[in-house]
Formats: sequence, structure tokens, C-alpha cells
Amino acid sequence: MNQIHDLRDYVKFMDGYAGEVMALYRELLIGVTNFFRDREVFDELESHHLPRLFERVETREVRFWVAGCSTGEEAYTLAMLGREVLERLSKTLEIKIFATDLDHDAILRASSGIYPESITADLPPGYLAKYFHRREDQHYQVDRSLREMVVFAQHNLIKDPPFTKIELVSCRNLLIYLQPVLQRKAMELINFSLNPQGLLLLGSSETPGELSDAFETLHHKFKIYASKGKRNPTGNSLEFISPAELRPPQSRPRVPSSPGPRDPQEERLLDRLVQALTDDFIPLAVVVNEQREALYILGEPDGYFRLQPGKMLNDVTKIAVQDLAIPLATGLQRVFGTGQELKYNGIRVKRRDGSQTVEVRIRLLPGKRGQELLAVILIEPVAAPPPEEASATLPLYDAHQGAEQRIRDLEQELQFSRENLQATIEELETSNEELQATNEELLASNEELQSTNEELQSVNEELQSVNEELHTVNAEHQRKIMELIDLNNDLDNLITSTRIATLFLDENLVIRRFTPPIKSIFKILDSDVGRPVSHLLHTLTDADPYQLIQTVMDGGGEQEREVQIEGGFWFLMRVLPYHVGAEAMSGVVLTFTDISLLKATREALSERDSRLASLYRAVPVGVGRVVNRRFLESNDQLCQMLKYPREALIGQSSRMLYLSEEEFEFVGNHLYEQIRQLGVGTVEVRWRCGDDSIIPVLINGSSLNPERPDEGTTVAVLDLSA
Repeated sequence: MNQIHDLRDYVKFMDGYAGEVMALYRELLIGVTNFFRDREVFDELESHHLPRLFERVETREVRFWVAGCSTGEEAYTLAMLGREVLERLSKTLEIKIFATDLDHDAILRASSGIYPESITADLPPGYLAKYFHRREDQHYQVDRSLREMVVFAQHNLIKDPPFTKIELVSCRNLLIYLQPVLQRKAMELINFSLNPQGLLLLGSSETPGELSDAFETLHHKFKIYASKGKRNPTGNSLEFISPAELRPPQSRPRVPSSPGPRDPQEERLLDRLVQALTDDFIPLAVVVNEQREALYILGEPDGYFRLQPGKMLNDVTKIAVQDLAIPLATGLQRVFGTGQELKYNGIRVKRRDGSQTVEVRIRLLPGKRGQELLAVILIEPVAAPPPEEASATLPLYDAHQGAEQRIRDLEQELQFSRENLQATIEELETSNEELQATNEELLASNEELQSTNEELQSVNEELQSVNEELHTVNAEHQRKIMELIDLNNDLDNLITSTRIATLFLDENLVIRRFTPPIKSIFKILDSDVGRPVSHLLHTLTDADPYQLIQTVMDGGGEQEREVQIEGGFWFLMRVLPYHVGAEAMSGVVLTFTDISLLKATREALSERDSRLASLYRAVPVGVGRVVNRRFLESNDQLCQMLKYPREALIGQSSRMLYLSEEEFEFVGNHLYEQIRQLGVGTVEVRWRCGDDSIIPVLINGSSLNPERPDEGTTVAVLDLSA
């Protein structure tokens, strides 16, 4: 991107452009992640390992750690899985998830819990509605209860202290970007964090490496492991990583070593050797910063530094023994001020086992530009020279002279602070005078503004009153408009839904509006609104609509006709006055209702009635219709057979024809039961005629509703005596 091909030139370029360092830093950070990445791994966790973990733990709080969490998807995934498994087990444990990453911007995004709409493709069914809510910007935000389960923090896995009492660590696809020495350090810190039997999740291309013996493999394919118990980290795992360890292998100093990684026994031997060398050959070394805070101690500090009860102190001048406090305070101030190494000879330090003469050297640690300024304090015991040789040796440290020097340094600092304070006071006085003048101007302006404000307040009250009136009038108008719109919509929907051809005319017989079906009767276009109706042609064949319209306009009242149009279709035409109010007439309304089907039905019914009447007259048997055992109809043959006139038979119960009540009930039940089952019924019986003669008859019955034959049955009666 910067068109630089040589690495040295690129380093010089970064020295000149601070923003390039941050750009390179962001390029090196790997932030690829999504919800339920490698879904099979989380299915395995949910089905087998998380239920066992929750059943095993004895504490109420269960702690997870997601190292290298990026923008938080994996942390929230574990939170959702944990909730689902706990609900399934009906347990009430509290899950606390620590999600850490080196990228501060990624931590801020993860903390917000806001994700794009594309996450719907990654989440299982039901999870989106349960654990997220949709925002107005089409993004999704994590539910608050789920967000409170996760603690996000910026954290360096290699440098910062690890978490403790962890039941599950997810460090997926992070180790592959580290050199072997850093991988080992990271794995030791993770093992130190995990409780026994705690779960470890690694990426598909990662393994515990040199710490394989500290973990049990639970699933080889999905890289799920369980801790066999804490194993104390090697000596340098909880300390700083040296610059040499961070170099590429080919650029490190060559030292005699066996090929391949060291085994644990060899590590312990090296630790013991380093300890022995420190005790015998290396002086006590303390690394401090400009705030005099002890950052690192190499060697045994007992006898030179002490811990005091109460609040923990880290200032070397506060934790040093009394004989070293003043030399260290004076020396550190001078070394950080001048950058020159300083050496004190012959300082006598009182210890529990007597006095000890020490040599104190203070010098700056080398570093690159922009790095924190650090110094190292070297304290080395030396043998006190005999009195007769004291003058020939280096001058001994004079505590009195050191105290005086310290006092002079403090007085110099005090004088400098006083001068700074005096200059600040003078600047404040000048600023105060300027502010006073400005304040007077503001007071004058404020009075003018106050007067203007009172006038504006009066005008505002008047405007408010007018505005309220306008608001009331406007609200009323809006209400009326809405009512008119509703009425108009109702009218349009009513006219459209009836599918009746309708034509509206004003008092001058000019077209006001019409419905589409009217086009089959009048030759009308949408553009004809506003034209006189007399300009239109119509398709009526047997009526003059204009004459009927004029009759209504002359006060003749509503007119109604059955009319036929070209093509043979029949319509019921109504011409009605268009009333405005109770009396005033403001036009005419014409409606045409299609009655073609009704007309055809009427003709068909009339033809059927004629045929039935002819059949009644021609059939040689008696035919009648009975409802609830009463005659509603009968033909001439039935009346002649029974010797009754028609008017004496119609409306009467058929009971008068039976010889007994029992026979009447039997025939009715038997005939109706056959009709219900077979649709028709037949029964023989004797009837008493009008002249008291008795004849045997055969009755056949059927009903349009076989299930309820009492509601209407047609009977055919045959005289068996003939």
C-alpha cells in the first residue's frame, strides 16, 4: 500500500508516521468470528460436556473464559448454550463469562452487543427471538439478561495475569499465531486457570503441545480437552518474556542445547541452576519506573526491602530499609534527570544478623524511542576495608552528606514548584481581570436581553393563544375531513360491492358520477363527467330513460321498470330523486339491477307449475301433498276416490280417513321410517270415504327431505277395490 519494498525502509517510515504503527497493529490482529462457528463443536458441548460440567460443580457461580474473543460472538454463543442447558436441567447456577482480547476496538464492539442482520443465518431456530431484539436500524442487539452474563476486558494472554477458578476455557484459533515458546507459556497459564476436570476448547489445527500430559482428550476431532489438575508453571511462565525469546529462531544466539523441547525434569534442573547462579554471582537487581514503582526483582530482597502491614506499597523508597531509603530516592531522581549511571560505595545497612556494607549502582535500562523509561538498582554486598586502608579505597557513602544532598534536591524542587505556582497565580490574576471586564459586558447584554425577552414573552403568550385557537379549529377541520373521507370511502365501497349500475345526475341533469357497470347500458366514458346525460346514447330496447328522468324531476316520485337492453339482458331500472336534506331535491339517481337470471327463473318456475298441474290432472291415481299429516294439495282423482270435495279435504288431518287411532299412528310411523331409510315408503291401509264407505288403498310416499318427512311428503294413493 505504501510502495515500500525493503523492511528497513518500512521501519524508518513507521518512525516518521505514528499512524502507520497502529495500522500495522490492526492488520496483525485476527478478528474472524461468528455465532456458533463450527456448529458441530457446540452441539457436542450442549449434548454431553456442559450437562456433565453443571452436574459436577459444587459452587453456585460457574466461570468461563473466552481468550481472544474478538467482537464477542463466541462469548455470547457460550452464554446462550449455558442458559439452554441449565433450563433443560432445571438448575439455577450463575454463569459468569470473562471474554478478553488484545484489540480495544473489538472489545468496545463486543460490549455494545449490536450485530448486523446477517447473524440470522448463523443462529439456530428460536435463538434470535429469545436472546436478541431488533433495532430501528435493522440491526440486532443482545438481550440485557444475556449481556450481563459476559464481562469484556482488554487483556494480553502472555503478559497479564490469568483468571482463576475457571471451569471452561475457549482459546480457539489463537495458538496457531504464536511462536512455540509463547504457545507453551499460554498453555501453562490456561492450565493454571482451570479447575481440575475443567474443559478446554482449541481450534481444529491446535493441540496442547508440550502440555499434552496435563490434559485428557475428550473429543479428538472437535479438540475438546479436560484438565488433569493444576501443574505449577515453570519459572519463566509467570515472568517477563525476554527479547531473545521473541526473535525468530534463526536470529537467536546459538547456545548449546539438545534438539527438540525440554522435558519437565530438564526445566526443573535449569530453574535450580538459575537460582544457584542468582544466589552466588548475580547482585540483587530491582527494575523501577519513573514513579519509583518496583516492576521486577531478581535475587533475594530480604534484608534490603520489607513489606509493611496495611495498604500494599510499591514505591522502592517506601519499602526499602531506612539506610537505603535516602540513597535510593536521591539516586533515582539524579539518574532519571541526567541519564548518567550513579554509584554509592560503602553504605552500611543494619540487618537482623548484624551490619552489612553494600555497593549500590543505579543506571537506565536501554530501550527504543517511545518506550517507558526504566532504571535498574543493583545492590551488591562488599567486604568493609580495614581502617588503615580506608583512605586508599574509594570514598565511603556519607549518610549525612547524602541526607543534605537529598534536602538540597527537595529544596530545588520546592523552589521550582514555587516559581511555577507564582507564574500560575499571575496568569490567573490576568485572566481574572479579563473575565471581570467580560462579565460586566455580559451583565449589560443580559439586561438588554432580559428586556427583549419580556417583550418576546408577551408576544409569545399572544401567539400561544392564537395558536391554541388555530389548533382547535384545525383539529375540528381534520376531524370533519376524516369523516368526509370515511363517508366517501364507505360510499365508494358500497357502490362497488353492490355491482349495481348507478348513474348520479345533478339538478341540471349533468353527470356527477357513475359506477363501471353503467357502461353496458349507456355509452359513457370517464371523461363524460360534467356532460348532460341527454348527450349519451343508451342500449335500452323497450323504455325511454330520459322520459322517466323528467317525470321524477317534475315531482312524479320514484319510477320503476323492468327493461331489456340489446343482447337480451333484463334489468330492473329505478329512477329516484337525489335529496339534500329532508325535502330539497338536487338531482336524480338511476340504478339498474341485473334481473336476467331472476327473469329466466320465473319463466322456468311457471313452465314447471304448468307441467305439474297437467300431470296432476292426467295421472290415474290420487295424488296429494301432506305436511304434518295434513293435506295441503290434492288432485281431482284423489277427491273423487275419497268422495270429498277439495275444500273439505285441504287443511284437514288425514286422521279422519282412518278407522282407528292405532292404525293412524302405525301407518304414519311405518311410512315415515321407510322414507328415512329408503327415500320412499309403501303401505296398505283401509280408508273411510266421505259417504262412509270403506275402501282398501295402497299409499306410496316420498319427501324432498327424507330425514324429516313430516315437514312435507308427496303421496300417491291407488284404490285396490277398483
